[in-house]
Amino acid sequence: MAMHLFSTPVECTQCGTVVNDPTVDRCPNCSALLRERRTPHRVAGVERRYGSLRILLSVLRFFGVITIAVGLLVFFLGTGAGPGELPPMAGLSILLGSILAAISLFVVAQMFGVLIDIEENTRATFRVQQMLLDASQGKQSRAPTTPPVAETTT
Repeated sequence: MAMHLFSTPVECTQCGTVVNDPTVDRCPNCSALLRERRTPHRVAGVERRYGSLRILLSVLRFFGVITIAVGLLVFFLGTGAGPGELPPMAGLSILLGSILAAISLFVVAQMFGVLIDIEENTRATFRVQQMLLDASQGKQSRAPTTPPVAETTT
């Protein structure tokens, strides 16, 4: 397990022991391998943003799965030699088109997910840098400073 500047406690999945030491790789009680469950927003205390965009990403992924399912259904149930059924090449082209459309939906959703992660990591890095600067200057919290207001006479 790697050392982190602001390590968070890790809970053992086997026995539930909470381990605070970031250098320990195994649980002291049951010797199970500890897994890290850290994300940048938890490490730096940054809140999660863009809840509606995250819901939209889930909807895009769901539509990708539905697109593949419909393509498979059309391919397996709609192709054949009987009357009213699609020729095999048409079914194959529908299947390939649905797979391509689903991949496109997954790619768009993942690109937005990467952009959200980049923004979250940027905020977390800035927050950690502020905490390190405050610690090096001996301050507990940074208070926003406002410039003095100049009085004007008319």
